[in-house]
Amino acid sequence: MENLVRVQDLDSLKQHAGKAQHYWLFKHSSTCPVSAAAWNEFNEYCSLHPNQLFLFLVVQEDRELSQNIAQITGIKHESPQLFHFSSEKVDWHASHGDITSKSMTEFIA
Repeated sequence: MENLVRVQDLDSLKQHAGKAQHYWLFKHSSTCPVSAAAWNEFNEYCSLHPNQLFLFLVVQEDRELSQNIAQITGIKHESPQLFHFSSEKVDWHASHGDITSKSMTEFIA
């Protein structure tokens, strides 16, 4: 999917986020079964919305970026964690089992 992009550092996040007024950012743990379930939900929503931008990082590999996001947003790090940004500000976020295609759809509706 062209609208699903991995970001690994702050520069790549700024580069991709700068192209969109609204975007999603998913913090994924590659070793957590809860994160795997959330990843599936995230991907389901992503596949149904090709005109939205979806960014993700893997917390084990992109730890510095994950920490930067917590500092920038003021929202404590969790994994898995999903943010929706509008005009460079978080206007919705969820973690763990609250990350579902349904909750994303309800937020956007």
